[in-house]
Amino acid sequence: MFLNIIKNSPNIYKSILTIISIKKKMKRGVIAIIFVIMMVSFVSATISINHQQPNVEKLYSLGDVIDIPVKVSTNTDIRNTFYMYLICNGISTEVFKKDMLINSGSEELINAKIILNSKRLGKSTGDCKIKSQLGEVYILTNEFKISDSIIIEPETELLEFAPEETLTIEGNAKKENGELVQGIVEINLTHKDSGESIDIQNTVNLGYFSISFPVPKDMAAGIYSVKLYVYEKDKYDGEITNQGSGSYEIAIKQIPTNLEIVFENPNVEPGTSMKVKAILRDQTGEPISSTAIITVKNNIDTILEQTEKPTNEFLEIPILYKESPSEWTVVAVSNKITNEASFEIIKKEQVKVDIINKTVVITNTGNVFYNKSVQINIGNESVNIDVTLKIDESQKYLLSAPDGEYQVKILADGEDKIEQSVMLTGKAISVKEASGAVLTLVRYPFVWIFIIGIMGFIAFLVYKKGYKRSFFGYIPEYFKKKDKISPSQQTKESLINSKNKAELSLSIKGDKQNISLICLKIKNLKEIESQKGNAQETIQNIVNLAEGRKAATYDNQENLFFIFAPVKTRTFNNEKNALETTQMIKEALDKHNKLSKQKIDFGISLDYGTIIANQDKYGLKFMSMGTLITTAKKIATISKGDVFLGENLKNKISTLAKTEKHEDKERKITYFTIKEMKKTEEHKKFLDNFLESLDRDKKRPA
Repeated sequence: MFLNIIKNSPNIYKSILTIISIKKKMKRGVIAIIFVIMMVSFVSATISINHQQPNVEKLYSLGDVIDIPVKVSTNTDIRNTFYMYLICNGISTEVFKKDMLINSGSEELINAKIILNSKRLGKSTGDCKIKSQLGEVYILTNEFKISDSIIIEPETELLEFAPEETLTIEGNAKKENGELVQGIVEINLTHKDSGESIDIQNTVNLGYFSISFPVPKDMAAGIYSVKLYVYEKDKYDGEITNQGSGSYEIAIKQIPTNLEIVFENPNVEPGTSMKVKAILRDQTGEPISSTAIITVKNNIDTILEQTEKPTNEFLEIPILYKESPSEWTVVAVSNKITNEASFEIIKKEQVKVDIINKTVVITNTGNVFYNKSVQINIGNESVNIDVTLKIDESQKYLLSAPDGEYQVKILADGEDKIEQSVMLTGKAISVKEASGAVLTLVRYPFVWIFIIGIMGFIAFLVYKKGYKRSFFGYIPEYFKKKDKISPSQQTKESLINSKNKAELSLSIKGDKQNISLICLKIKNLKEIESQKGNAQETIQNIVNLAEGRKAATYDNQENLFFIFAPVKTRTFNNEKNALETTQMIKEALDKHNKLSKQKIDFGISLDYGTIIANQDKYGLKFMSMGTLITTAKKIATISKGDVFLGENLKNKISTLAKTEKHEDKERKITYFTIKEMKKTEEHKKFLDNFLESLDRDKKRPA
């Protein structure tokens, strides 16, 4: 038997021969070595392990079962334990174990089933092998791959939703080996700014999931992160096997739901400004940047102002000092939402007090009838007078006291109005209401003494010469009282016929107002007046155009001024109207010069400034403040058919037109030209109709 073992083991046999040939002198050692080798070979050669290889082309997922049939053969009796290990990425996990009792010369077949689950494997995934081991003998399978990944493919096309719309989240999920997932999907929606979140769960069936739900009415607008988590569970132990995640973003729209009108102060004092703004809010009450049309109406529902304003930006409306106490209405419209609110112009009892020489002048500057007592302190004496005045009405009071200088102090409406030193004459301290004639006599006594002296001298001459007729029969005609005539009848005959005439006055009583002013300079006016042609007709049409847009016309030689004053237009914001009117005038004149033989040599300027204005039945009387009129003339003179702007106007229309700065060093004037202007549809329609009317007028027979 020993010889058979050596013969059946070629390697041992060769080794023995080699040792014998090399170590002839070490006979005893050789015999010992041969004995050891024989014993080892005898043991190892008795066990044989054969197993079926896993499918290396297949990608295994958690939850799968791998069948590995194993056959163990032996030539000796075996009492030992058989193990199988799953080795993935260097991590070894025991997956099978069996005690073996095999008699010599027998074999045993083991049907090993390895269940791939996370509870047994942990994180043992990736490139793997199976090791089968019995005692010191083992064998490895070929390398194969295990994956626990799920691939998610969202199929949501719509990425923007409005509150109360249906939000649908759907997609496909499959394992890395391509098998369809049967599991659970968890969805988390999180607002990227606020962190507000919503969690939803549903099933994945045959690799498909779909969740639909209405967006909450008050869901905050913004960008939301949609996180998807899909997983499978072992149906026996409930442990998660395969899993995967994905994400994308959706947007929730900001929907206007409320329009709020906010007053800086709902109780407005006359002589100040009312400030109001519109605030557009979304479904959660957050402000939305937009625009609103704000309309201001008085107590008789007359529209006083209508303008477009950015939301959350105050509109300022000046309130006249004498505006009667009343409730006005503000209507705001934005994004098809309308709201209305009211503010109150409060009652204001107020007087202005002046001391002129010995006269106290009290004027009602409030907005109601004034009926109060006013205290006048002259020195150490106090006198109370009852003052009853209509709005804007004045009353004068004469002060008297024993000759000397007195400290006069006047108290009204609970406050000190004025205090100054005054020279007074008289017998006793008194305050008397003065008529106009008495006041004039008191204020200008030397003038009246002079007039009385002249009259006395004339009377003496008449008496001396024996004139029997009354001297007053010989007063020249120009001393007689003339009938009152309108300013338009007093001026020279003009080239144009104005229905809304303005007249320059050097001294008037009126309101201080900011205006927009157009100056049209007709440089060849004398030529136009002396020749026949249609130029005069075009100029008249331009006057009609401007006055149709609520301008007042001031005719000054070869300059036509069109004044856009709040007293005429009933609005304080006239810049846009004036700018559009200027553009229309230029385009009308350009078209005339293109089609007509008789040309109009013109220049146009547009500026902004302050005047004192008073509107009566004859027209607008005004007094220019500063150099408004002079500057407008100079800029129009420089212009050669283009629209030139003054610096004040340029600053007011920055949102309506793009401008370019120029300087005339010779005249030392800075002016601006319009590079681009936004034409509204209303402007375009009006201009087209106006130019068409010009064409019709020119085609009519003379």
